[in-house]
Amino acid sequence: MSAEGEVWFADLTGKGVYRNSPGQATELMLPDRLWVGGIVFDDSGKVLCSGRGGIVALDPATGATREVLTRIEDMPVVAVNDMEGDGRGGLFAGTIDFEAIFETGKKPSPGLFFHLSGDGEVTVLRRDVVASNGIAASPCGTWLYHMETTRGIWRYPLAPDGLPGAGELLVELEDGDGLTLDTAGNLWAACWNTARLRRFAPDGTQTDDLPLPYPHVVSVAFGSHDPDWLYVSTGGNVDAPRSGAVLRMKVDVPGLPGPTTRLRTLCQV
Repeated sequence: MSAEGEVWFADLTGKGVYRNSPGQATELMLPDRLWVGGIVFDDSGKVLCSGRGGIVALDPATGATREVLTRIEDMPVVAVNDMEGDGRGGLFAGTIDFEAIFETGKKPSPGLFFHLSGDGEVTVLRRDVVASNGIAASPCGTWLYHMETTRGIWRYPLAPDGLPGAGELLVELEDGDGLTLDTAGNLWAACWNTARLRRFAPDGTQTDDLPLPYPHVVSVAFGSHDPDWLYVSTGGNVDAPRSGAVLRMKVDVPGLPGPTTRLRTLCQV
C-alpha cells in the first residue's frame, strides 16, 4: 500500500499489476507481467515490480518500464519473488525457479536470497533457498526475517552496515508464504496451503491462528496510510479458478509499513 492510500497488488499467474485508488475503480497498471510476487515503492515515484526475468521499475504516470535487475553474478534471473526495502535505500529479495514450478515440471533449482543496494550493488546472502517468500525487519532494526516455504521463518541479526549475519530457523512452518511485522515485533504469516493467517510473538511463539474462506492465503502487508489495517492477498487454484481476492482486516496492534527504496539509477532519470 502506498503512502497515498493506493492498494497495489499482482495476479501471480494471471499476469498483471493492479492499482486500487480510494474512490476509484481498480486499474491494470502493468499488463502481462508474469509471476510478480513483490511490489516496492521507490522515492523517485517509480514502482518496483518483481516477476519473470527479475525486477522492473514502472512509471505509474506513463506506464513505461525499465529493467532494474535481470542478472546476478552474470547469470540471468529466472524470477524474483517477494521483495522488501532495507530502510537504507536498497532492498532484500529472493529468486525462485517459477519456470520449473509452473512450466517444465522439473525439480526447481535452489534460489538466491540477496540484497540490492541503493547504488545497484548485489550481495548474495544465501544460495540454497527452497522457495523464497516474505521478508521483513523488526521495528528496532535488530533482526531481519525471511520466509522460506517448506521450512519456515528465518531470523538474521542485522550488522551496522545493514546486512544480515548467520541466521537461525525461528519458526518451523511448511506452507508459509507472505510475511509482515507490526510495531510490537509480532510476525504475521500467510499460509498458502492451509489458507490461514498465523501470528507469532517475537520469540516465535504462536499467538493467533485465523482460517480464511479462500483456497490459498498468499501475502500480507501494512501501509503507512492506515497501519491499523492488515491487507491480505488470497488465491484460487485449479479446482476454484479466479477465486482469489484482496481484503483487509482491523488489527489490535498497528502495522509496520515496508520502507521505500532510493535507487540511484531511478533518481537520475
